Amino acid sequence: MRTAICVLALSLSLVSCGGGGSSSSGSGSCNFQSGGNCSLNVNGVLRTYVLHVPSNLQSGADALVIAFHGANGSGSQFEGYTLLDQKADQVGFAIAYPDGLPNSSGHTSWNGYFDPTYGSNPPDDTGFAQQLIQTLVSNLHTNPKKVYVTGMSAGGYMAHRAAIDHPDLVAAAGVVEGSLTVQSAGGTQQAPAASGSVSILILHGDADQVIHYCGVSNSSVVVTSQDQTFGYWYQTPANACTSLNTSSNICTAYLGSPTSLTLKDATGCNNGAEVRFYRLIGGTHNWYQVALNVAPGTAAQPYNPNFNSSTGVTTNDILWNFFASHAKP
Repeated sequence: MRTAICVLALSLSLVSCGGGGSSSSGSGSCNFQSGGNCSLNVNGVLRTYVLHVPSNLQSGADALVIAFHGANGSGSQFEGYTLLDQKADQVGFAIAYPDGLPNSSGHTSWNGYFDPTYGSNPPDDTGFAQQLIQTLVSNLHTNPKKVYVTGMSAGGYMAHRAAIDHPDLVAAAGVVEGSLTVQSAGGTQQAPAASGSVSILILHGDADQVIHYCGVSNSSVVVTSQDQTFGYWYQTPANACTSLNTSSNICTAYLGSPTSLTLKDATGCNNGAEVRFYRLIGGTHNWYQVALNVAPGTAAQPYNPNFNSSTGVTTNDILWNFFASHAKP
């Protein structure tokens, strides 16, 4: 499963890694009561997604989560890999797993900033994300102030982009083993400033050999480091965070080594937003279901001493606890 999700390598393959309540028309179809396989027409292109609706979803109150799979994955695969449906049933939120489209290498992926693998005709993934959120909020009657996005690997790039492009819709993003931008070797493009405040949670393993903790620069691609990614969200004018828990860097330098830092947290941001980064000591390119606060040297690595019953100790609990405390005001 991990291989299928994480086909990103340090080359161009890095980003190539019915019943009641249903709706059906030329714009797509879905059963918004029971969920399942759904479709949506986005600018003439039929896009697909898997929808999970828990039986205890409370109209007008509960949240919506959009989960973007990794390269060469699919929505249904990511659903099984993350086990997020179990968390949705436990606490009550709807979750959609959209499907990416094939790039020039034939691998499903996402058009995050500035993915070079789609060439001159990239898919409108940001439009898909926008229309998907609007469609689901409207039909599921979820709380529009509680819309969250998450993603792993290539899906992490897409989660960042959805938050940047649609801060009017997205309250918070949780990125697992992803980064802010990827572009062709020598590229110097910068992600545009977000036009609205968004809370950001980043989980990244310091032993990730696919999307390196401290950035990638080789003959094929340039990928932002976690320092650059955190700095973007901390400094973007829409967030304008005023307080940092530490001035220390996450890495010694771009393409350098991890420092001893395990938590970096920016608060005092506009509209109550927060930007939080956790280092997963010994963590690889994975979505962990094990407890992440067990002492290092045990079979349950990776490890971070900041995880506890308040933050959560598994990937899913950590994500949800952050989302639940970062709705839009």
